[in-house]
Amino acid sequence: MVYKKKVLFLACVVGGLALVYAGTWIFEPEQVHSRNAAFQWLDPKRLDEIDRIELSGSGDPLTLVRKDTRWFVDREDGTYPAKQGRIEEFLRILSTKGSYPVRGTETASHARLGLTEETASRILIRGGAAAYPLLDLLVGSQDPTGREVYLRKQDQKEVRSGNNTLSGYLSSSRTAWYNLRLFPETENPGLGVDSVQRLTVYPLAASAEDALESGEPSAPEPPFSLSRSEGGWIIEGASVNALDNQRVESYIRSIVDAEGEDFLPAPEGIQEDAFVQGRIILELGNGLSRSIRIGPALESNQRSGVVSDTPFVYALAEWTVNRLFRKASYFEKP
Repeated sequence: MVYKKKVLFLACVVGGLALVYAGTWIFEPEQVHSRNAAFQWLDPKRLDEIDRIELSGSGDPLTLVRKDTRWFVDREDGTYPAKQGRIEEFLRILSTKGSYPVRGTETASHARLGLTEETASRILIRGGAAAYPLLDLLVGSQDPTGREVYLRKQDQKEVRSGNNTLSGYLSSSRTAWYNLRLFPETENPGLGVDSVQRLTVYPLAASAEDALESGEPSAPEPPFSLSRSEGGWIIEGASVNALDNQRVESYIRSIVDAEGEDFLPAPEGIQEDAFVQGRIILELGNGLSRSIRIGPALESNQRSGVVSDTPFVYALAEWTVNRLFRKASYFEKP
């Protein structure tokens, strides 16, 4: 009997100590601060409602619109494909709880922290039939360490601070939001090296400058084709010895993954005769084909280009064009 009483007494002592320890941990200032700092700006349950995002800051003013399940950059001359992953990550940051401690609750601090409507950057997220604002967030100055930035909702006095990641999105250029792949994954599912059965290259026409330097007419070189054959590749239209299969497949991969530098304003209906400086045709195993056509040279060492079955005109860097239009001799085995 005495033994049972001792066990019961010791159990009560242990339980009491555990409660005291738990109480000190729960009400410890650092723990209280951590719980108060946990905050999210956007309700994750509302993500599916979002159909418009407006950003204004030190970068280009930007409007993103969602059509069905895909995002686009909205410009005065039309809508252009956006990077789905970048937008999803941006919304994930806003809708995930993070450390955003309260730094002030008085209106007087807003000007000092760069959080007035005139000085702050802004994230405006809308959704629903009436384009109702789901979030109107002002992003102000950096804190003294430069690692955090001050934030507040447009209709609230309370100021919080948090990781400076959002400023990076607001300061980026418009092109950082574009999906500039010539063959976007969403539009070309399954397009890869293995799906290409034949590739035909119509080489670039020599420029007027090159013709003057060489003293030769500017007629382009004849086209050539690369085709799969017995696990390797053969070439037609050019006198080349054994091909380097690995180099051919690396070349095709560079075409499939190629990106532009920007979108150019597209004329009403793209005229094929405006893009005849060079052409690449990919013939796929499913019987479909894709093509790239190069147009006139632009300023800043760029060329214009279009892709089959799309309404977009791309600005292509000169080095990208040179990588796309290899000479037949490039594929010869060393």
